[in-house]
Amino acid sequence: MPPKPKFTKEDIIDAALDIIRESNLESITAQSVAKKIGTSTSPVFTYFNTLEDLRNAAVIQAREMYNVYAERGLAMTPAFKGFAMEYIKFAMDEPSLFRLLFMRKANDTSTVMDFLDREGHLETILDAVIDIFHIDREQAKWLYDNLWSYAHGLAALCASEVMRFSDEELAERLGTICRALVISLQFPKDERTKIIPKQDLEISGKVEEYVSAHE
Repeated sequence: MPPKPKFTKEDIIDAALDIIRESNLESITAQSVAKKIGTSTSPVFTYFNTLEDLRNAAVIQAREMYNVYAERGLAMTPAFKGFAMEYIKFAMDEPSLFRLLFMRKANDTSTVMDFLDREGHLETILDAVIDIFHIDREQAKWLYDNLWSYAHGLAALCASEVMRFSDEELAERLGTICRALVISLQFPKDERTKIIPKQDLEISGKVEEYVSAHE
């Protein structure tokens, strides 16, 4: 009977993830992984035919770790807010892995909806938004598109290790923006939202004028 391998496939993937945390995906090499676990490069190629296979395995494992957060958020009420909070918390807990999954340069000019569709939980969240707010699918897509854009901005700040937020802060911030988006669905579009800022442009920013415009 051949001797049992000293290092498992999982050990090698874990080492690769640690390398991503310390540097980036491209820093994963047979030599860097071998150094991380204290062995020769032989165990690496026992489980992976190529370096690309190992890197792909590390990305898949990072995705599975993220999915734990996503599923936990989707189990909350309301699901779309819980999901957004867990998305940001993943960025705080695993900033390097968040950047790997969600802050890599895009290969095309895809829309936010394209990105959310690839993320993998779009349909579940849209169903939750429709069920809670009793709006149609296009309105739900608009609301979630804008809510996620805001949530991703907070997550990017956390993944860049610029800021951190408590659960209470996240709940309040996401609740405020969601409330504003839901309210905006109830009123006709205002031309002032389309104005591109100019240095010589004069606009009154009085709150009363915005309120009266919607009465």
